Amino acid sequence: MTVEKNRTSRVKRILIFSMMFLLSGGIAFGGSILYQPGAETVMRNTIMVLAGTGIVIYAYLLSEAMGLFLYRNEGKYGKFSFVYLVSLAAAVFFPVLPATGWPFLVLFVLLGVFSNSVTGVAAGSVCLLLAVNFSGGDMTVFWLYFISGLTGILVFSNLNDDFLVGMPVVISLLVLLLCLTANRILFSREPLKAEQFTIPLLNLLVCCVLLLIILKAFSSSVIHKDQEKYMEINDPECPLLVQLKNLSKEEYYHAIHTAYLGDRIAKRLQLDDAAVKACGYYHRIGKLKGENTWENVSAICEEYHFPAKTKKILKEYVDGTEKVVSRETIIVLFADCIVSSILYLFEKDPMAQLDYRQLIDTVFKKKLETDELWGNEISLAQLWEMKKIFVEEKLYYDFLR
Repeated sequence: MTVEKNRTSRVKRILIFSMMFLLSGGIAFGGSILYQPGAETVMRNTIMVLAGTGIVIYAYLLSEAMGLFLYRNEGKYGKFSFVYLVSLAAAVFFPVLPATGWPFLVLFVLLGVFSNSVTGVAAGSVCLLLAVNFSGGDMTVFWLYFISGLTGILVFSNLNDDFLVGMPVVISLLVLLLCLTANRILFSREPLKAEQFTIPLLNLLVCCVLLLIILKAFSSSVIHKDQEKYMEINDPECPLLVQLKNLSKEEYYHAIHTAYLGDRIAKRLQLDDAAVKACGYYHRIGKLKGENTWENVSAICEEYHFPAKTKKILKEYVDGTEKVVSRETIIVLFADCIVSSILYLFEKDPMAQLDYRQLIDTVFKKKLETDELWGNEISLAQLWEMKKIFVEEKLYYDFLR
């Protein structure tokens, strides 16, 4: 099933990017007929945009292979292609406006947040070069919008899940104003008048409004899209967990304890606590379909539309052929192991007085002696901090009796 799914995804990707490639050539051809109808220029413009689009597609695929996407944009081929084609079409019509009124800052930021910095810069540059070419080839225009667009991409490329956009918007607009002043107003042949600032200020206002609208929509549809789903699946009374409880109370309470400890540690280490908590709840959910294989877990994840990061962590944890890489997976690994060890000892002797510190030391020692933790994202400092947190939770372990 996984092989078939990967094949379908590959075919979908090829179809979407082929359509994006062909339509970008069509947009360049149509724009050239409008502004530069000569056969040679039409051919040149179309070829250059096709070449640029090819570079954009390669940058996107390279980013996917290297895991360089921003804001969980993996696999969003259709969204990115749509944004790119709309941006390219908008660039065709920008030359009808005064050069100081082009809202390229918005396009650069939009292309960047739907991919990553490298892909966004490549895509924005193709759009900008097309508009500059159609407007007469004034490279000062390219310069001012490239620098301001690059600034916009960079300041929006490192936001956390709170996605606080106030300061990035202010910085990008200030750089745009500075570039407009340095490249256009400063070289105006007329005496300095207030009217000269009208179009640049309108540009700033339009960019500000569009950025706030677009980023709000992006935050709701991408950044915080998973929050409601996590609220649903991280509820101990979630129907899926109720099914697990009806199947086996032991498995249910094992999941509850694993999720609790994983959540505590992820929060202290400032990692994705919602994803860790979900994986603590569902790392054995495959038993609802029989064996706890990745095929069964994956089927449940797809059926209940689990967030992509949760599915990735669960795959690392459950699939024996998958290398454990992420720090969140390692947290679930240790939490599950410690809960399993304590439950096993209490099952043998419910009245046993356990030395939790020694037990935790033993678990960490055994894990560190294997190659299971080699080549992953977690540091030794984080491992020792994790161990410290496990020891601090020793009062909680009595609830496992």
